[in-house]
Amino acid sequence: MWIPRFTSLRIRITALLLGVQLVCVLFVVFLHPFLIPDTSYTDIADITTQDLIEDSLTTDASGALVIAPTPALRRYAATRPDLIYAIAGADGQIARGSNKYLSDLLKQIAPVRLEDSEGFDTRRPGKGPIYFDTLDTRFGKLCIAVTGESFGIADIPSFFELFKPLVLVYSPLMIGVFISLPLLIIWALRPLSLVKRAAASIDLHNIDHPLPTDGLPNELRPAVEAINAALARIAVGWQQQHFFMANAAHELRTPVAILQARIDQIRLDSESRTSLGRDVHRLRRLVDQLLIIARLDRQQTTSFTPLDIVDLLQGVVADCAPYVLRSRRSIDLQCSVPKCEFTGDRQALGSLLTNLIDNATKAEPEGGTIFVKLDAEPTHITITVSDHGAGIAEEDRQHVFEPFWRKDHHEPGTGLGLAAARDIVTLHGGSIQIDQTPGGGASFRVVLPVDPSISSK
Repeated sequence: MWIPRFTSLRIRITALLLGVQLVCVLFVVFLHPFLIPDTSYTDIADITTQDLIEDSLTTDASGALVIAPTPALRRYAATRPDLIYAIAGADGQIARGSNKYLSDLLKQIAPVRLEDSEGFDTRRPGKGPIYFDTLDTRFGKLCIAVTGESFGIADIPSFFELFKPLVLVYSPLMIGVFISLPLLIIWALRPLSLVKRAAASIDLHNIDHPLPTDGLPNELRPAVEAINAALARIAVGWQQQHFFMANAAHELRTPVAILQARIDQIRLDSESRTSLGRDVHRLRRLVDQLLIIARLDRQQTTSFTPLDIVDLLQGVVADCAPYVLRSRRSIDLQCSVPKCEFTGDRQALGSLLTNLIDNATKAEPEGGTIFVKLDAEPTHITITVSDHGAGIAEEDRQHVFEPFWRKDHHEPGTGLGLAAARDIVTLHGGSIQIDQTPGGGASFRVVLPVDPSISSK
């Protein structure tokens, strides 16, 4: 037998409990005839037979009773070959269509039975019991004799009619259980919903926050505690990795600075000095990116200070201009306002803009221009860095912000710049997305919310 397998624990428990209860109720209901004295399933079949025979009663032209079996009675009798019946009036007159054996018995019994409405049964030699009863029909009070009936599907309506009080008692209870049981299970599993919401909020920045175990059933508590233990181990490992990266990056800053100073001191031709300077610049940027990422991993917002975003943009563009110009490109800064006050991490935002400009420089064809544009609104600022290169395919746009992701591993770079840019934007509560530059290329659009108390000037 096929049994549906629900993936929801709530639905599984509800379905199983309701199913078991329904089986129990049906069992009690259909066992009920055996628990009531002088009641059996054959008695229920007798009720059906009497109703069908009564519906088949009619009279002929002389007014005599006739049993003209209806289609329903014929179908019922066809599945019960031993079924026979007879009807007699108060005067002992037998209805035409009655069984002869039962008719002979009714001639003797009918006048007596009509004075007493209580039915009785007697045993037919070699056969089942014969049921005698009185019927109040449209033709008056009649006496009926029936034997050979047996309980079947057609008798189920008579079953519910006979036990209507029982059905009326159980039906509201079943409806109440069907409504209340799912609600009770939802209430009982409410701690699981809290665990689910807590688990959905976990990332690398709050991995040390355990899942709640208050109110959990004893069967589920060990599983959640095991998950908490696993999260604690991961948190320790992540913290060790984080400290190593931060310390390593910090220790590298001094050697890089010394290397830059020594390159400036030694005599080199212009091409060699430019090449070494570019390599040291890339190395210094990598160290700075690692430090920024290490700080962002701790979600440090204590370094937020008021700043002028226009002044920051001008400084970053001025710092990047020599590198851009040496790459035979140009850069153009456009600001919609002369000054824009903002609250944020100056060093992190500077790294964000440097990464975007560096990325655009690599994509911009020689002789082209990189556009950096600032649009200030009362509630947010938008910074767009556009190039006119090959652009970024739609299927790659969701990957470019992943750490160490590069479409072609032969391309220069570490794959950390855009990952750090995304984290910086997230730290400031903003968003970053990639659009297509008109005419071809990629435009990185950064939207940062502005403190309502600070307005653009």
